[in-house]
Amino acid sequence: MDKKKVISIITRAAKLYHENLEDQKVLFVYGTPSEIKPQIDNGKDTIEGLDLYEVVFYRSNFLHLTGLKLNRRKITSAINFYSKCLDGRLSEDDFIMAKDGSSVQKLEVLENMMNIKKTASMIGDFSDFGLKLYSEKIAGNTFACMGFVEDSYTNLNVPNTLLKKDIRDVSSKPQKKIYAILSKAFAEEKYSVIEKCESNLELSKIVALKDYM
Repeated sequence: MDKKKVISIITRAAKLYHENLEDQKVLFVYGTPSEIKPQIDNGKDTIEGLDLYEVVFYRSNFLHLTGLKLNRRKITSAINFYSKCLDGRLSEDDFIMAKDGSSVQKLEVLENMMNIKKTASMIGDFSDFGLKLYSEKIAGNTFACMGFVEDSYTNLNVPNTLLKKDIRDVSSKPQKKIYAILSKAFAEEKYSVIEKCESNLELSKIVALKDYM
């Protein structure tokens, strides 16, 4: 992949990140279908057994998702890189692509995964330690997935990689089904936006969500 095409992809993806994810908290609501489906089908007043995983998307996280390395003589930080992407000022000298081809694989799914709030269907514990990366949790679908780790400074979960892989191949079994995805601005106290939700699932019945909405 030549660098002109790379810049085109990254510029579009940065705008999507800005519109869809930047400075947002996203909450994945997930569980085991064999435990959750009977409760929904039987119309139970409360739904138990669903777990929550909260992530935050900072401006500085965008670089990690591209798989690129900065040319430190041209760009001083991940935030500087992101700003240049948004402003359409990124040049071919600003970044270096990984020699092992991992940058290209990430770029091939980068734009699609900027819509993770709508497209993620499964979540699980990361298990593919043969890769040259470490993530704690991974969310996505059969086409691509995004990895997350706890940030050592904020103690919040942040995105740290993209994989052009079926999530079932890189996470511990059984993978959990995502039943709902919520979002809010970073400064907001409660979750106000329902990005996706399983049909017939009433969020007000979910015990785990009591303090989040």
